[in-house]
Amino acid sequence: MDKKIHGYYQWSNNCGYGVILSDCGEQVKLVIEDSETDWLDIEFIMDKDTGEFEPTIDHTGYNVPLSEVMRAY
Repeated sequence: MDKKIHGYYQWSNNCGYGVILSDCGEQVKLVIEDSETDWLDIEFIMDKDTGEFEPTIDHTGYNVPLSEVMRAY
């Protein structure tokens, strides 16, 4: 893997994903251990509680809220 990780998503104390953002900013790859997914679209999904549209990565699979991705420096 030779791409720069732009952020991290932690879904438990010892598990999480690295996030690689595409040049256009509309897709991401998730890095899981030493492998990465294909390009996944960032989609705006309505939050049932707030009624607001939230950017979400792969809402039918990994379901990663973009607002919970921490930026990597």
